[in-house]
Amino acid sequence: MQQIQSTISPKYQTVVPARVRKLLKLKAGDRIIWRLISTPTQPKVLAEPMPRNWSKYTLGLGKNVWQQVDIDKYIENLRQEWEKSK
Repeated sequence: MQQIQSTISPKYQTVVPARVRKLLKLKAGDRIIWRLISTPTQPKVLAEPMPRNWSKYTLGLGKNVWQQVDIDKYIENLRQEWEKSK
């Protein structure tokens, strides 16, 4: 893992280092998501570019969720639960 340092200004601003901008293909006006990660020692921050297109970013996200499930059996169980609750 590479570590690149930047400084926080008196206005709490920082510059995204050129190497990071080039690697992530960032342009002026792009947004960054800051994720706060709790750890036992001290909090950490993960910064990543906000996706330009959320549809493409999340495409296929849950494609493996139903692979291990027998859909017909699952629906039958739901119907039985529904009938019991009437």
